[in-house]
Amino acid sequence: MIFKSHLVSMIVYAFFVAVVLALLRRGEKRARIRYALFLFLIMVGGAILFGWLMYLFTL
Repeated sequence: MIFKSHLVSMIVYAFFVAVVLALLRRGEKRARIRYALFLFLIMVGGAILFGWLMYLFTL
C-alpha cells in the first residue's frame, strides 16, 4: 500500500474518480469543476459516514 492511512487512500481515489467522471460527463469547464467537486464531497462524506456507522456496530 502506498499510504499508511486508509482515509488518505480513499480521498486520493475519490479525487481521481471525480475528475475522470467530470471529464466524461460534462462539457463546459465550469460545469466540470462543480460536478467534480460535488462528486468528491459526496464520496468522501459518504465514506466517512459509512465508516462511522460501521464503527458503531463494533462497540
